[in-house]
This record gives sequence, C-alpha cells and structure tokens, in this order.
Amino acid sequence: MSMHIVKKFHAFVGDGRFEEALALFAENAWIEFHGPASNPLAGRHAGRAAIARFFERIGGSFEVQLFEASEFIDAGDTVVVLGRERSRVKATGRVFDVPWAQIWRTRGDRIVSLTDFFDTGSMAPAFEPIA
Repeated sequence: MSMHIVKKFHAFVGDGRFEEALALFAENAWIEFHGPASNPLAGRHAGRAAIARFFERIGGSFEVQLFEASEFIDAGDTVVVLGRERSRVKATGRVFDVPWAQIWRTRGDRIVSLTDFFDTGSMAPAFEPIA
C-alpha cells in the first residue's frame, strides 16, 4: 500500500494536480527539508496547512524543469525514493541540477511524513544574488 500511495503522489505532482497530492497527507503529517536557511524550503513543515504552504513556496521560488524519480525502494510502511531535480530559481534566474533522496512513511492510506535530502551544497550557488 505504501508504494502505491507514494507513486500516486509523484504522479499527481507530475500532472500538476497538487490538491490531490496534498489530500494524500494525514492531517498531522509533516515534511522536513534538510538544508541551509538560505534555501526557502528548509525546515520542518508540520500539518496539512503548512505542507500546502511548502508546495506554494516551491511554485513561488522555482520553475521546475525536471523532477524525476528513478528508483522506488519498498520497505513496508517506509518507501525510499531516489531521483533528480533541475530547476530555475526565479529570484536569480540561475539553474541547479541535483540528485535527491526522499524517505516517505505511511499509515493506512495516508502519508504521515516525508524527509527530503537534496544536494543543497550544489543548489546554493543558484540562490546567490547576482552581482
């Protein structure tokens, strides 16, 4: 069931169906994005409203050119997903292209947590102001 939910999330996001993707999260779910404070996604986003703001921040900060999951690893209620993202930072016009790993946890038919690990060191130059 977990693998199905995570793949469904990725399919919804890939189709731009963010409301349906958000509905897959439990009310008390959270997303944690590891990274420096200069990254607008960094931190823990707890509760469905905060998760909605997290997705809005993605849309407001980035023009996503590629978000591709290359491998799904099923471990029961936990699913690990490996992939790559290429995005343009709207504030600077600079592009980053980095690998990522996600750890998803589910309970029943809902997502209860997502921990995101991106190569934020390689992303950092894209956020630096243009001189």
